[in-house]
Amino acid sequence: MIKNRFFLQIALLLLLVGFADCSRVTDKSTVAVSLEGEDWGIQFEHSTDILNPDFNANSLELTKVPGNFRNINRSYRGPIWIRKSFEITKDQNEKSLSLQLGRIYQSDEVFINGVLIGKNNSAFGENPDDYSFGRPRIYPIPHHLLLEGENILVIKIDSDLSTSAGIITGPIRVVTYEEALEGNFYDSLVELIFVGFYLFIALFFFINYFKMPDKKEYLSFSILALIFSAFELSRNESRFLLWDHFLAFKLIEYGFLLILPYGFIKFIQDFFELKPFRYQLVYLVFQILFLLVFIVIPKPVFWYNFIGYWDIHLFFVVGYATYLTFHKLRENAKGALIHLTALVYLLYAIFKEVLIERGYLNATSSLETSFLVYLLLMTLALRFQFLMMKRKLQSRYDRLKEADSLREKIFFYMDAMISGPLQQMKEKLKSFREGTEKAKEKTIIKEVLSIQSSIDTVMDDIIELSRLEVMKEVPFKDQVNFISFIKDVIPDDEITYSIKVHPETEINNSLDLVNSIVVRLVDFPPFKEFSHNDLIITQDLKGNIHFRFLLFHSNPKVTMRLFNELIENYETLSPNKVKWAIILEIVRLLNAKIDFKIIKRKYLKIDLGLNAIAPQNSSVPISKMVSLQQPTAQSQEKSTEKEDFRVTLKRIWNRLKQIEIKLPDLKNKKK
Repeated sequence: MIKNRFFLQIALLLLLVGFADCSRVTDKSTVAVSLEGEDWGIQFEHSTDILNPDFNANSLELTKVPGNFRNINRSYRGPIWIRKSFEITKDQNEKSLSLQLGRIYQSDEVFINGVLIGKNNSAFGENPDDYSFGRPRIYPIPHHLLLEGENILVIKIDSDLSTSAGIITGPIRVVTYEEALEGNFYDSLVELIFVGFYLFIALFFFINYFKMPDKKEYLSFSILALIFSAFELSRNESRFLLWDHFLAFKLIEYGFLLILPYGFIKFIQDFFELKPFRYQLVYLVFQILFLLVFIVIPKPVFWYNFIGYWDIHLFFVVGYATYLTFHKLRENAKGALIHLTALVYLLYAIFKEVLIERGYLNATSSLETSFLVYLLLMTLALRFQFLMMKRKLQSRYDRLKEADSLREKIFFYMDAMISGPLQQMKEKLKSFREGTEKAKEKTIIKEVLSIQSSIDTVMDDIIELSRLEVMKEVPFKDQVNFISFIKDVIPDDEITYSIKVHPETEINNSLDLVNSIVVRLVDFPPFKEFSHNDLIITQDLKGNIHFRFLLFHSNPKVTMRLFNELIENYETLSPNKVKWAIILEIVRLLNAKIDFKIIKRKYLKIDLGLNAIAPQNSSVPISKMVSLQQPTAQSQEKSTEKEDFRVTLKRIWNRLKQIEIKLPDLKNKKK
């Protein structure tokens, strides 16, 4: 029940991921003007002439916003001015409008129609925060500044960052103040939902680690999820509701980012049960040293510039992880394919994030989504490994239970089969110790030896039955010609038999077990009580071989008693029942069928069916009698007993057939 609930939660999380990655749909009636586009004028120089209403905008070069202006002019360091005109209708001007900008690197000053309305995320330039780079902006527009018709928006951007300068991401628009706040709140809420998922996964595996301390991958996986959760939480806009301190949160963000790759590598090593690489500890020490340098030099601009070059090595980290995964995939390691799938999406998201941060790509970040997908897929992989481990343990438990059951059976068989003879031996030995007549002592010794011999035979049968009971299938199969094989198996002096099988028929099975079952059926002790025991080996239309034993006894009670013994349960054991149980186990392993029934009260028919490979060029087997053995001396002695006339006629008929076959051979020899 708990397992099903867990996978249901995973399915719901995957469904939510699909929705969370979609952009929020904004009501178009609330958007006054969308300012994104390629018609922004840009100026790289220290001049405020661009604020003049009479400034000639046609003299400016055009650029795309959002974008990274560092890519346009990398050598320039100074104020960057961008300008755009937009129109406001009379109905729009009656609303409380605001300017919503995306993430800006590094600082900004915003002018509407030449008047400053905000600076560095602070309205009207009051208490500006010099360290607000990378944060989205919302600037309320004073109602008296907007004109019905054309308005001029000018933004001054200053950046000391080596890789970024400008409005890197959107949205860039004029909307109502409520809609701007809701947009930022929605984006923050989506990120918090992701953080909640990360924490749920981390907590789940952390609890499982305490239940199974040997599963180190559970601990490293939960730590990895916790590190990324802290990283995402420290860069979410809602952080400033708790504590309005940009510098502290930026340090925390970069601190978790620095140790994140090490946690990622450690989890992969634990997941695939790999040893750490040689300088792995040195790598962790360097990351901690970088963090200490950040603490000593409390300058976010320096931090950002350093991370801008440091994050390139993340591709090598993911590449190392991909190499390990490919190596394990070739070894058919469990979970390798799932991990490779997760890595591909994660690598794509990292590459996309770098392009966004550098301003080469104007798109929504997929980093949070990709990492959640990675965690979910690896959660499934870990649970799959757990289920496989549980299955192995269950299989091992079943084998141990089967071994215990086998031991109990052996003890049961030994107690049932040997306790009686042992008691007899005890009584005989007691008589031997108390006896005084030497003649009787010799008789007792012979009886004791006879009992011991019977015990040895029973023990052999018990061991063989126990061995066969635990076998699931035959150890190996051989394919041979059936007739040449079976003629060597059947004891010539024990039973009369005839073979009517296509000479090219083959069997593909365990020859040892086929040999064993035929010999055991021929030598089955109760069959010795019958006057006649004939074996006819035939082949049906499907090519399968049938060993048909036909036993006759003049007393119907003897036949009925044996039939009942063969079909009854084995609660009360006897040596014959153990031998018959061995035969039934061999039937099971050979995937054969055995059937026995009484015919006309005096005949007991036993039919053993065995799969065979019939010749492909003949749909119907060719009946051919290969040999017919003469009755043994034992059977001749039994023939003196009163015999049923039907059996007599059958025996005479078989002899006539034998003579009929041999006559042509004799004529050919004479010629």
